[in-house]
Amino acid sequence: MNAILFGALATTSAAAVASPFATEVLSYAAGSNANASLTDATSALGSAARMTGGGNFVSGVTPFNPAFNPDQLVSIGSGGHLTLGFDRAITNNPNHRFGVDLIIFGNAFFVDQSFFDGDPNTNGSGVLGPNPSMFASNGVADVYVSADGIDWRLAASTRVDLFPTLGYADFTETTPTSPGSVPTDFTRAMNPNLQLADLADLTFAQLIELYDGSGGGIGVDISGTGLEFAHYVRIENNSDFAFNIDAVSVVPAPGAGAVLGLGLLAAARRRRA
Repeated sequence: MNAILFGALATTSAAAVASPFATEVLSYAAGSNANASLTDATSALGSAARMTGGGNFVSGVTPFNPAFNPDQLVSIGSGGHLTLGFDRAITNNPNHRFGVDLIIFGNAFFVDQSFFDGDPNTNGSGVLGPNPSMFASNGVADVYVSADGIDWRLAASTRVDLFPTLGYADFTETTPTSPGSVPTDFTRAMNPNLQLADLADLTFAQLIELYDGSGGGIGVDISGTGLEFAHYVRIENNSDFAFNIDAVSVVPAPGAGAVLGLGLLAAARRRRA
């Protein structure tokens, strides 16, 4: 095989195999007002949750029904922080969807206005109403990134709110009792320009359509840091309100899978020749 092609394949293959989620906790401080039952920092490793609860009370994670298990969340109170490491590089790539390079998943969720519309037949149907609002969305995260774990650059200061996690794209209920069959993509960014007011009067079905296969999360663009790549993320809470973190994901390079596939096809043809 051509040496250049082999090198490209090796690099692309390694990126494809590496987890898009955090793989190690470098440091954690709970802060002054963290949730005392959510202080296991390793809960932020791996994928965001698609289902939550346990026993006879398992339910799907939706924008109206967030993850809440202690093994799914870590709380960061005022003055606290969480520092995570990644096997896959976080790259500054303007070709990423909406320019987003990493995605943070919390457990804020929408208030279901169907419980307040006076019609008991619609309760729990998932209605955002004319003035959408959220629970557990007041804390502000200062998000830093680093290539070496020493030099830290501020990438964003953001509320841990939009967009609440959606586990499956084919959920039809706001609190489903079984998994769906179409997992959402936790590396597919939502449009960061959308604001809460833009979601006014959406139904649950319309909200899922807006997600367009994404699992939600808070998108962060690292272009303002001056770094071309990073392997570490530090989330600090310098606000008055605690917030919870479920997971952090890396947005993959556009077309990485296609490049790998084409390279493997070319190699196979060369072997047959």
